[in-house]
Amino acid sequence: MATAAAPTQLEAELYYLIARFLQSGPCRKSAQVLVEELEAHQLIPRRLDWQGKEHRRSFEDLVAANTHIPPDYLLKICERIGPLLDKEIPQSVLGVQTLLGVGRQSLLRAAKDCRHTLWKGSAFAALHRGRPPELPVNYGKPPNVVNIISAKQLTGYGRFNHLFPSSNYQHMKMHKRILGHLSSVYCVAFDRSGRRIFTGSDDCLVKIWATDDGRLLSTLRGHSAEISDMAVNYENTLLAAGSCDKVVRVWCLRTCAPVAVLQGHSASITSIQFSPARKGITRYLTSTGADGAICFWQWHANTIKFKDRPVKFAERSRPGVQISCSSFSSGGMFIATGSTDHVIRMYYLGSESPEKIAELESHTDKVVAVQFCNNGDSLRFVSGSRDGTARIWQYQQQEWKSIVLDMATKMTGNNLVSGEDKVTKLKVTMVAWDRYDTTVITAVNNFLLKVWNSTTGQLLHSLSGHDDEVFVLEAHPFDQRIMLSAGHDGNIFVWDLDKGTKIRNYFNMIEGQGHGAVFDCKFSPDGQHFACTDSHGHLLLFGFGCNKYYEKIPDQMFFHTDYRPLIRDANNYVLDEQTQQAPHLMPPPFLVDVDGNPHPTRYQRLVPGRENCKDEQLIPQLGYVANGDGEVIEQVIGQQTNDQDESILDGMIRELQREQDLRRMNDGEAIPNPPYSRSHSINGALRSPGLDSPPNVGLRRSGQIEGVRQMHLNAPRSQMATERDLMAWSRRVVVNELHPGVSRVQEECRAVKGDMEVNLYTVEKKRKPSHTLQRSDYQPGSGRSLRRNQRKRQHAYQTRSTIEHNQQGASQNARTKEESESSSEEDETVGTSDASVDDAVAVWQSESSSSDSSSEYSDWTADAGINLQPPKRQTRQATRKICSSSEDENMKEAKGLEEKRRKPKQTRKKKQSGLLSMEGEPSEEWFAPQWILDTIPRRSPFVPQMGDEIIYFRQGHEAYVRAVRKAKIYNVNMQKQPWNKMELREQELVKTVGIKYEVGPPTLCCLKLAFLDPISGKMTGDSFSIKYHDMPDVIDFLVLHQFYNEAKERNWQIGDRFRSIIDDAWWFGTVESQQPFQAEYPDSSFQCYSVHWDNNEREKMSPWDMEPVPEGTAYPDEVGAGVPVSPEELTSLLYKPQEGEWGAHSRDEECERVIRGIDYLLTLDISNPFAVPVDLSAYPMYCTVVAYPTDLTTIRRRLENRFYRRISALMWEVRYIEHNARTFNEPDSPIVKAAKIVTDVLLRYIGWQK
Repeated sequence: MATAAAPTQLEAELYYLIARFLQSGPCRKSAQVLVEELEAHQLIPRRLDWQGKEHRRSFEDLVAANTHIPPDYLLKICERIGPLLDKEIPQSVLGVQTLLGVGRQSLLRAAKDCRHTLWKGSAFAALHRGRPPELPVNYGKPPNVVNIISAKQLTGYGRFNHLFPSSNYQHMKMHKRILGHLSSVYCVAFDRSGRRIFTGSDDCLVKIWATDDGRLLSTLRGHSAEISDMAVNYENTLLAAGSCDKVVRVWCLRTCAPVAVLQGHSASITSIQFSPARKGITRYLTSTGADGAICFWQWHANTIKFKDRPVKFAERSRPGVQISCSSFSSGGMFIATGSTDHVIRMYYLGSESPEKIAELESHTDKVVAVQFCNNGDSLRFVSGSRDGTARIWQYQQQEWKSIVLDMATKMTGNNLVSGEDKVTKLKVTMVAWDRYDTTVITAVNNFLLKVWNSTTGQLLHSLSGHDDEVFVLEAHPFDQRIMLSAGHDGNIFVWDLDKGTKIRNYFNMIEGQGHGAVFDCKFSPDGQHFACTDSHGHLLLFGFGCNKYYEKIPDQMFFHTDYRPLIRDANNYVLDEQTQQAPHLMPPPFLVDVDGNPHPTRYQRLVPGRENCKDEQLIPQLGYVANGDGEVIEQVIGQQTNDQDESILDGMIRELQREQDLRRMNDGEAIPNPPYSRSHSINGALRSPGLDSPPNVGLRRSGQIEGVRQMHLNAPRSQMATERDLMAWSRRVVVNELHPGVSRVQEECRAVKGDMEVNLYTVEKKRKPSHTLQRSDYQPGSGRSLRRNQRKRQHAYQTRSTIEHNQQGASQNARTKEESESSSEEDETVGTSDASVDDAVAVWQSESSSSDSSSEYSDWTADAGINLQPPKRQTRQATRKICSSSEDENMKEAKGLEEKRRKPKQTRKKKQSGLLSMEGEPSEEWFAPQWILDTIPRRSPFVPQMGDEIIYFRQGHEAYVRAVRKAKIYNVNMQKQPWNKMELREQELVKTVGIKYEVGPPTLCCLKLAFLDPISGKMTGDSFSIKYHDMPDVIDFLVLHQFYNEAKERNWQIGDRFRSIIDDAWWFGTVESQQPFQAEYPDSSFQCYSVHWDNNEREKMSPWDMEPVPEGTAYPDEVGAGVPVSPEELTSLLYKPQEGEWGAHSRDEECERVIRGIDYLLTLDISNPFAVPVDLSAYPMYCTVVAYPTDLTTIRRRLENRFYRRISALMWEVRYIEHNARTFNEPDSPIVKAAKIVTDVLLRYIGWQK
């Protein structure tokens, strides 16, 4: 055989690297053959000695000499080639890593391969399948517009991106920056025609501007706090604004008259949306609030009358939850809301009235943004969360399935952005769709924008340029390529989403004040303009064309009446205090600058109603007033009438108020803004000026004259309008309605989209849900869910903050009532103390398997019979870990106890980060989970109760521990797991003899389980302890013995038909086979059946999750669908008490007797602190000390629902009332003594069964 030519050094090294790569992968036999051939053909690089002589060596010698070369060295080289080459010669499709590319994608590409050939004019006129040709990716600059137009004339077709390349947006420029507010402006909106702009500011005003020339047309007054959101209805007749004053105000756009004042929230309004849906003449306006509620306000399309009471959903799953964002689907049949409790809630408007249809709990932190797609061909929306992910949701097969967009995903190739790792914890700040829903854009707190494929979830582009967080993403109204972004760095970017490039950048630099953060931005409907608002009170107008019309207006535009005080009636409608007129009926005001100085005459004609006035009528009357610095300045006071003089009392009151304000300012105090109080004079018209004027929030400049804001301190009243003035003024049109033809077409389009959404929802609702992806989490019934992913956290109990909304039986004292009315989100107490994370329950007496003793809260001190006597209390005083009163009657005792707190001994290592929120309060991870707070009995998840006889499945427990360790939820000591301390079979019959809960996160349930003799049923004397919590995707490993026996008696055979409850519906299937779930546990019944569902899906099931199909059962109309479960069927599946578990009487008799006792106990003042759950907004550290909160109302509700399986379980929970009081408060405090009395009385009543 001919000897192969001597390889070059590079070839020999390449052979070596190939062999090493093969050795590290699955092709090890190939590697062995290759090594043998390399040695046979002498292709291994030779060794040189000190004299320069070459020596042959083996492959192993070469490996030993190059220990610095890892097996995947060749792969790493290939991964680096692409990015390095991209910097010199960019590839045509960015971010694609391949070694097999061709042309501009080839790794051997040269500069000449990247040159494009210019098309001739005839090439643009050629139609490909009836469409104009698409330019190749490597076509350089945009095609000649002459060729494009000529081709369009020949064929009648033309691509929009050819006719109007994205580079044309470079010609959009800033026409004007107008100072129109004294505070930050967080809201801007166009009307439906695009000819008017609305701005809502922290100075409590809403202003209306003309798009085409920037004129200030009107000011809408009435709110007494910051404007948080605005919306224009689809008919272009109404403007709604929500505010931090908890009120939604609706104005008529034509006349600026108030239409409605909607008061349904107990905290700030967070979002406002008009529904696009058309349901006859019924329309809806929705508002969400920091009180955790969403209100659907119904109004009549013809009369524009709003109903006084909304359809309201109070979604506060616990104190402090806010609904932060909302979005309607394009047809208006669905609305999604995002909350601070991590939950996305879905509402459906296709029925008679709005209804909640789903709660989605996939996010693990606050949901800060939701946005429905723009088209009605699919039910899709995107959500963004502070957990660092966004999710694209779509309704399919009865569930909302999601694609996860992880913000930690990075671009490859030359799109890798430097500094992407500048933030450790990534958070989504805003989300948006492009106009055609092809891509989803997310803004991240590392200042990047990420563009994702909305179908596959692939990251397409990372857009860098911002230097601060971005909260504004605005898609172009019809050009899917274009997206606006703006942020707190003062930058406004126009992006090309197709190319992932920056088209234009604007920087909001304010002379003498630095840059202004941009808070909101909107495109006009025609795409010709966009408007932005900033932190300094400016409105920025951008657009195509010249700005000659904008040069005719001043840079500062205020009306002299903007900040005049208002008076309010019982319905919260307002009148101008000085003129006693509705603001929209006042005569045309004067135009002034920020300091209150009137503008020249030519500018006064810009005010609507003054266009044709004579020059002398445009000169305002000036007066002299003293400002805060003692200087006398000249300001507009209007045209005072001669026949109406101000009373001396009016002047005295104004002077006293001004002096008081000046005194407070000199002392450094803030001027309060109390609610308006009326003090009646002889004629009943006397008012205290300034008490109800907008607060001084977010002032532009400190230490300077407030100027236009202080104009309400003028002594004379402004001019009174004559009847003729009012008639002329009332006929003006501020905002025109849409053309009837345009309005009709748009309404028909929305109606069609709504019908499509209803049809899609109906079709998908009939399909059987899949078992592999997350289903709808909202479960209104009490049925079990076999394959649950995450459970809703909503508390089933009543808190002090929600008691006014849902009173059930228990009487409340005046203090509780007053507290409930004030415990809104705005008034949350900020926790300042270090909280204990230790549970105050005594440490378990023994962790060994030989202990037959129980915990202090065990009712099972005897082996037989029922123990109705409470166990003895702990004699020694446990060290108090936190000493702050949790009850409303003992606030004084809470003071002075901070120094008594000690650093606790932690029972398990907690995560050190993320336990406190930004405000210093405990984060949501501390709150007790829903599964241990539920008041409705359910088969799953398993909630232990004292005395339960259960079957423990070792393999299920092992799966739980593996899941905890994999997710790193908390540290697990493997040496303390029961299978490492004793011999455990695959399933054991045990009895619950001790229960305690351990403070989170997460909250853990600690059980002491005593072994039972399978024959006699008595305890053997051995026991073991476990810790667990309800965890997504982990099946219960504890099953009640009663359920296990019932399932065992069924003795399922191959071919048997069965049914099972999933999401409150019966689903049908057939048993296919029976075999152990794991070979090492051959005798275990855990998931031992393989089943075939009627929809052709297969799954492993446990026998206690399968129910027989009764004769005459109605099967679904569609094969593979489900049948609703009746309440009677649900009840029949619950635990059935055994003889003696409730003493001498039945469970129903005992429950009703104890309910009567609790009702009487609730009438006593001593029980008031324990009547309802502790309000966590008032006592935020309570959840860091008390792991298992309970109260009399919760116990009563559980008795009504027959939650307790035996009377000892009830007694255990009653004792926890005193236990929690002792844990959180000083041992000798009055609240602990009261808790002891209430507990003793109730326990004695429960045990006295005569």
